[in-house]
Amino acid sequence: MRGGGLGGNGLCLNEYLESLYKAFTDRICLGTSMEYAAGVAVLCGELRMKAATEPLRETMLRRLTQNLAPDALVLCADGDDRPDLIVVDRAYGLVTIDIDLTGHDPAAREPFSRLNRKISDLRLEAPILERFRPHRLILFGACSEPLVAPSRGGPPRALGFADVEDGEWLARLEPRPLESDDLTSLRSALAPTLTFNVRSRRGAFDPGRGERHRRRIELDAQQAAAATIPVDDVLLLSGPPGSGKTLVLAGRARHLAAQHPGWRIVLLCYNNALVPYLRRLVEDHPDVEVTTFGKFSHAMRHRIALNDPEQAEEDVAAALAKGIPHTVDALLIDESQDFHEAWIRFALATVRPGRGGAVLAGDPRQALYRDTDRPPALTGRRVTQLRLGRPYRSTRQILQAASTTQPDAGPAADDAVLDGEPVELIWAESWNAQATAVAWEIRRMLDHGEREPHDIAILITQWRGSLGRLRAALDGAEVPYLVVTRSNAATFDPCSPGVKIMTVHSAKGHEFDVVVLFGLETLPSPSGDDPERDRQAARRGKVGFVGMTRARDQLLVTYTRDSPYLGRLHGCAGVHSSTWPDDYEV
Repeated sequence: MRGGGLGGNGLCLNEYLESLYKAFTDRICLGTSMEYAAGVAVLCGELRMKAATEPLRETMLRRLTQNLAPDALVLCADGDDRPDLIVVDRAYGLVTIDIDLTGHDPAAREPFSRLNRKISDLRLEAPILERFRPHRLILFGACSEPLVAPSRGGPPRALGFADVEDGEWLARLEPRPLESDDLTSLRSALAPTLTFNVRSRRGAFDPGRGERHRRRIELDAQQAAAATIPVDDVLLLSGPPGSGKTLVLAGRARHLAAQHPGWRIVLLCYNNALVPYLRRLVEDHPDVEVTTFGKFSHAMRHRIALNDPEQAEEDVAAALAKGIPHTVDALLIDESQDFHEAWIRFALATVRPGRGGAVLAGDPRQALYRDTDRPPALTGRRVTQLRLGRPYRSTRQILQAASTTQPDAGPAADDAVLDGEPVELIWAESWNAQATAVAWEIRRMLDHGEREPHDIAILITQWRGSLGRLRAALDGAEVPYLVVTRSNAATFDPCSPGVKIMTVHSAKGHEFDVVVLFGLETLPSPSGDDPERDRQAARRGKVGFVGMTRARDQLLVTYTRDSPYLGRLHGCAGVHSSTWPDDYEV
């Protein structure tokens, strides 16, 4: 299935004219100059008509999809040999729609014949469609009357512009509910595959060698739908850690860049350390800008406070009063739960209406910098919500351990979550002893060829009291390492040689095969005595959740004194406790 985006090839009119002018001159033998001029005039007239109808087609597609269920799979074709719109809906089954912009007669046979041919060709590519009875609809763009009504001898066959305007066309179709297995099969068969080539950090593929691998990551049907669905205004994309939110944003950026050359597509993230990784995901599309909010607003010639929410509100109010130009065709925000309300308001003000809209991806449980009520900046906007439900990154044991830090998280129960090794909870009598235990564990992994240094990250909850001890212990064990700070965050490469030492905050958006979490005991826990302090403590406590869920395969947590978080970890079935050095063969 060739999934595509709205607007076909996305060329501007002049580029379109030039490309088809060349095709015209390549195909015909030139006669007299008058014949040549006449031929070009006819061709240019056809092109101008096509260019004029493309925005209308995009508008129709956006209107058709704006009221679909959040979990519906929506595919917009990028060629003339596929239905303009394919919807896979849990309640209504498979829906195919073609758009006839100049048509007005629902009794006309040719539009339906064209759609039937397209469905027939599609079945050759995806034989599973033979098992389903698709709805076949034609949207007659020149018909202002509603056409969705039971027709004699069969279900509705046509849509008018009024049906698109009221947004209830799907609910008027005959229900053709899909079983869960059928829904999954259809999505997998029809969803376009979005792929990324990234450097793998899994040394298990080649034990004992520092060789870097290339591994292919594919988005599943739900993620592909999120990456390609038309966004009329704002899409709120949420999901648990490791559910692919960042990959969906990168996939959408690549998708829109391929469909609309010349669009300005901006991908914003919170941390400098995440920028290089995101740039690698979209490196084959140089028109996609990846940056932080501070650099983005500065490039727009506005200075917005980054550390003072109240000042940021004043700065954005002043910017809005002065005027913020619409220069962004598609906006993508990663880790949106950490963006101040004023930042979101400013970023949304830069988006051109009627283009690619804005997608805000985040997870309230990972909010480390602010409380995560729905941003007031979204009030009055057309907002669609979509949640990715399946975590891919971490093992079941890691997710169960992480859930103990967040009462509302709940352990992962999806069958797709892989089992792994128990989480190691290691007690040592002092922080110096903790650092020594960490260095011993890492040295053992390296000596046995189980991991390479770049597979491992030591995440700390605070610099004070941690960094000096860890550096001394790693130096003593001759473990190569890299300390990631603000000074080198902008050039940080998770695949660079050496064990990474970084704060949990800096590690947001990244993942590592092995994570050692150092300093969990320092995180405050709500006491129930002071609501404001409890609120701040709850936010600070999310550091543990974020840190644990950076781990793919193995998680080690060291501690010296107990805390409520450690107490809950002790009671987790997927956690193995040990004492340094008593339980070790040192």
